[in-house]
Amino acid sequence: MEPRIAKAYADIALDSCLGLREGGKLRVVAEIAHRSLVHAIAEGAWQRGAAVVRVDWNDTRLSRLFFDKAQDIRFDEVPSYIGRDARCFVDEGFCNLSLVGDEDPTALDGVDPGKLQRQQRARSTAMKPFRDAVMSNGLAWSVMPVATEAWGRAVLSAAGRDPGPDPEQTLWEVLIPILGLDRPDPAAAIRTHMAELAKRAALLVQARFSEIHFTGPGTDLSVGLSPLSRWTGGASKTRAGATFYANHPTEEVFSSPDARLTRGRASCTRPVKVLGETVEGAWFEFRDGRVVSSGAAKGAAVLARYLEVDEGSRRLGEVALVDSTGPIWKSGLVFDNGLIDENATCHIALGSAYTEVFEGAAGMDAGGRKAVGFNDSMVHLDFMIGSDQVEVEGLDSGGHMRPIIKDGKFVA
Repeated sequence: MEPRIAKAYADIALDSCLGLREGGKLRVVAEIAHRSLVHAIAEGAWQRGAAVVRVDWNDTRLSRLFFDKAQDIRFDEVPSYIGRDARCFVDEGFCNLSLVGDEDPTALDGVDPGKLQRQQRARSTAMKPFRDAVMSNGLAWSVMPVATEAWGRAVLSAAGRDPGPDPEQTLWEVLIPILGLDRPDPAAAIRTHMAELAKRAALLVQARFSEIHFTGPGTDLSVGLSPLSRWTGGASKTRAGATFYANHPTEEVFSSPDARLTRGRASCTRPVKVLGETVEGAWFEFRDGRVVSSGAAKGAAVLARYLEVDEGSRRLGEVALVDSTGPIWKSGLVFDNGLIDENATCHIALGSAYTEVFEGAAGMDAGGRKAVGFNDSMVHLDFMIGSDQVEVEGLDSGGHMRPIIKDGKFVA
């Protein structure tokens, strides 16, 4: 990664996405292939007076050895320090930055999805205090992509494009305009973009839609909203009032629906990684808010396994609107990466809802949340259902369907 780009990207992460302050604490989750950017981020954090920079390295090849060689009982366990650290990150107000971009996209191919699911459940249980803080904006957090050689080769080759002698650099050339790093002042450009998303969300709040309806090839889906559902986009705020950007890049405005009210059929328009396996051509049939049947052209079995994680994994925790005018969609690429692909087009998420966009949920106990249709789950996974052929309407307070996205563009 070019030092100039690394510094600019690190500045965006620390100043725009996380708002790191002097004396702040930073946790970075990254793959080993991201080392040069991690070093730039750590350097920038210490220059800004950070008290702590903690880096947790992901090594998918080491994970593969674990799933291939460890005793079976180990897949239901995690070390006790995982839970202690999770509580520490919350109690001490760490900013959390997750860098995504596979060093080896095939490292977990062929691993028993049952083992992956068991380990995910164990980790999710241990990390619950941290996961709850992320879903409720109890701390500043952000997810950002990093190009790697193997990821670049996979994405570009799948699209029939020549990855060249340096696939990592070729992928960076695609990502740089998506990330705003080609602008004279990237931070200012991002702030302007976030403000535009906030305006779009405000229009949706003003419209007071009770239902969002998606229609397109294989899709006829109605997502019921609660009177407590709110729309947001762009910047988020922690409970303490600090501004942060949860995703970079982002093109979405989103809400958490009433988990009891989704009905109809949704067909996925992009692949998605589920328990380490790429699922393609997925579809869902909803009744009374619950997935009652599902399938996929590839990966149907692992998709069915995901739906059995808990009761909430069969219900929606998020509905997000993205039109076809953004740079990710215009790139013509499928990135096989949830962060980027979800910001290419409209999507729904099966799993936990966000208290940020469900009024009052943060102060409710589990029973109260369930009573008002807030979805609780150990998981949250986005499934893309939009395209330039999918239209979106909203049911307004007068009982009229109003267009939201038509011919691939937001109507207003």
